[in-house]
Amino acid sequence: MVFAATSGFSQVVQGVADLRDFNTEQTYMLDGAYDFYWRELLTPDELYPTSKRLKFPSLWDGKIVGGDTLTSEGYATYSARVLLDTTHEYTLHIEDMYTAFTVYFNGNVIARNGKVADNQEDYQPQWKPMFVPISSVKDTNELVIQIANFEHSKGGSSVGIKIGERRWMNEVALELVAYDLILTGSLIMGGLFFLGLYFFGRHDKSILYFSLFCIVYSYRIIGFGFYILHSLMDLSWYVTTRMEYITLFLSVFLFGRFVHNLYPEEAKKIIWDFIGGLSLLFIGVTMFMPASVYTLLVEPFFVILLGYIILTLVIYVRARIHHRPGSGYALFSTAVVFVVFIYNILVYFGLLSEWVAASFWGYMLFFFSQSLILSYRFAYFLKDAKDDALKASQAKSDFLSTISHEIRTPLNAVVGMSHYLLQDEPGKHQIQNLTSLRYSAQHLTALINDILDYNKLESGSVTFEEQLTDLHDTLNGIYVAYGPKAKEKGLKLSFSVDSKIVDPVLVDRTRLSQIINNLIDNAIKFTRVGTVSLRANLIDQESTRVKVLFEIEDSGIGIPKEKHQLIFERFMQASTSTTREFGGTGLGLAIIKKLLELQGSKIILKSEPGEGSVFSFAQWYKIGKKAQLPTKQKTDQIDVASLEGKTVLLVEDNPTNVMIAEKFLSYWKMRMEVAENGAIGVEKASSATYDLILMDLQMPVMDGYEASREIRATGLTTPIIALTASALIRVKEQVLMAGMNDYITKPFDPEELKRKILKNVR
Repeated sequence: MVFAATSGFSQVVQGVADLRDFNTEQTYMLDGAYDFYWRELLTPDELYPTSKRLKFPSLWDGKIVGGDTLTSEGYATYSARVLLDTTHEYTLHIEDMYTAFTVYFNGNVIARNGKVADNQEDYQPQWKPMFVPISSVKDTNELVIQIANFEHSKGGSSVGIKIGERRWMNEVALELVAYDLILTGSLIMGGLFFLGLYFFGRHDKSILYFSLFCIVYSYRIIGFGFYILHSLMDLSWYVTTRMEYITLFLSVFLFGRFVHNLYPEEAKKIIWDFIGGLSLLFIGVTMFMPASVYTLLVEPFFVILLGYIILTLVIYVRARIHHRPGSGYALFSTAVVFVVFIYNILVYFGLLSEWVAASFWGYMLFFFSQSLILSYRFAYFLKDAKDDALKASQAKSDFLSTISHEIRTPLNAVVGMSHYLLQDEPGKHQIQNLTSLRYSAQHLTALINDILDYNKLESGSVTFEEQLTDLHDTLNGIYVAYGPKAKEKGLKLSFSVDSKIVDPVLVDRTRLSQIINNLIDNAIKFTRVGTVSLRANLIDQESTRVKVLFEIEDSGIGIPKEKHQLIFERFMQASTSTTREFGGTGLGLAIIKKLLELQGSKIILKSEPGEGSVFSFAQWYKIGKKAQLPTKQKTDQIDVASLEGKTVLLVEDNPTNVMIAEKFLSYWKMRMEVAENGAIGVEKASSATYDLILMDLQMPVMDGYEASREIRATGLTTPIIALTASALIRVKEQVLMAGMNDYITKPFDPEELKRKILKNVR
């Protein structure tokens, strides 16, 4: 008998394994030539002297021992003697054998897998590796192994028995379990993560196949090798062996689909379909054929797998040459898996001893690098998607700016002319027509503003500016403005502010007015008879801030409860008949909802059909000081006389807008000169003195931005007011950056234009 230790040297003294010079931190393989009894299942007390020897571990098929030709199906007994130091405690590590075994140590059964028998009916296969502590150790110990196989294509054993000091072997056992469970857990969690990424994120099939590959291959870690799963659960050998082979073939199939979908330009579909077809064929054979057939598939499949890895390497090299995303990580992972594959093949055929850590870190590096491929690929496509989204957003903003300009420019003429004609002492029969014209133009302007506002809210470009505001004065202004509209419909409009609200507060007055204006406008629009009420009440107060509840109540048509959420969605109203009867786009409430949410508040609706509606919202405001409130200056108190004789340079290419501006400026007794484009405007500004320049932004030859920069470059400080048809924030910022002092958005109200001129003319 010849025995070899894992340290690489043999200890043979007169045919006996002498391990009395025992290293407690060493594991020894009990390999060598055992006494061999073919087709005999002998207990230790039935053994007899024999000259027949067979190396253990080794497979039976085809070997000749003492004139007997061994076959894969059969049964046999092995016997050996081991000399040990009795001062130590020992543990044996016994792995799987083909396919049932019983181990005796000094006459006692210490380990059993399945049931050995001399016939197939009584025999039962099982694979469950185990660590077995041995007791009653003597100087000379007898080791007897019975093995039987009637199912597998291989018989005998391919893995030997290991012996070591008990404490050391316990650590080895924990190490094996830890490696396999950590690797299995990592694979399952990674697979589930990528599966979720596929279903809830980007529907990239390479992600789907890799996630399934991770989940399927996780069974290979604990259902093969050291068979940790078999130690934890009592599973049928007939099921587990099929699972072992099916998961191998299925893993290769899934990984092939992953590679093909990862780099479809480099992976020839016909080749991968052929390999995938072979894998599915092997799976079919495993599912429907007996173990003696499907267990023959491993060796030929290793050849296919080797070619498969080489093909994957070629594809990844080509992907790297073509600069595909993640191809660098792909090459690294293929190199790792190639090394692991060669190592496992050498271990499988007994040419190398198994080093658990090598397999563990090889697999971890492989799966980690494959995950990096997908992560890089996902980030790459996400960046592309982000860039595309930014381009689309920019294109949308540019489109809105352009369409805004194209609509607002002619609309400016309509609004301007309607204002001018109403001021020009029209006949009584003309007043109604002109009023309707002005109202329609204002309605169209409001519609354009709503669309632009919603676009700004969606893009996140809305900012809030706190201004010291007298709530009573602001709400009263809104009440006064809507009085005529309510009176025209025969509605009673009421207004009340809590007497406890005495101090001014810091609030974005423009946005607050926009919200309340929109709600009151809706209330009046959807109320045929009755009242509309605006209320502001103090509901909470602290030393530095107050909480105010705003309520807009009407006795209108009401809204069904099932529509309460719907009406706050964009372009939605309670019903199509509402749109036909009352008009509107359904953007107003969506804008209100978003504006309030951005300020940490929310809109609340109470309504029933036929019983009216109450829209309310509450907001916290910082308290300010009355002394810091700006001095009020009413529009009708503005001294227009101060504009008389002032000279204005209008830089504008649209004849209609020139005509409208001329009418208003002459009405205020101002003088005006016209420049048809920015270049002429720069020339005129440099050769003459003006009190004010009105500068259009979009003009041929030279636009308003460039013209303003050139005027400022000459040292001129003449106030410049931009005439812009765009309400986008970035346009307003560009106006100020170009050196202009102020801006007014078309179509402009004459009173607003007058205020802007008075503000800037020195």
